[in-house]
Amino acid sequence: MKIGTVVLMAFFLAACMTAKTKSWTSVPPTRQVQNADFSAQLTPLKRDKTNFVSFRLSIDNKTNQTLKIDWNKTRYLCDGKSYGPVVFPGIDPATIKESIPPALIPADGTFTREVFPLNLVAFAPIREQILDGEGRGLYPGPLPQGENTIDLVIYQGERQMRQRITVDIRQN
Repeated sequence: MKIGTVVLMAFFLAACMTAKTKSWTSVPPTRQVQNADFSAQLTPLKRDKTNFVSFRLSIDNKTNQTLKIDWNKTRYLCDGKSYGPVVFPGIDPATIKESIPPALIPADGTFTREVFPLNLVAFAPIREQILDGEGRGLYPGPLPQGENTIDLVIYQGERQMRQRITVDIRQN
């Protein structure tokens, strides 16, 4: 009888314990880089998920000329390997097949946008759960562990500038 009671209590105690949830962190939480022409910040975002799904990219133009982000040349890298372009909410998926229009940053202006890797876009069946009511647009899937880098390509006139921004995403 006592053994049965102990086993039953152990069972109930185990059932009441909460499962350890995995937490995702970014080191650093926000990475900032800068040069003479612009400063840029990259912050991984979770939205309403437990893992990271996208980045907030903010760029401050330090010049007296318009800067242009070339989305067609800007790339996402994980652990040093290229995984294609980055995209953003609101872009028409058909646009990606041809050419993504550049983003312009006015002189002394600031640009901020949520971006995510095209190759990690949520596909069916996940997509149907998170698409907007009309089924338009692209939505981010989970970012992998490791060094997550945006290889940013910006033009000032005809002069091309490249800047890599890296955060380390970890699962604890």
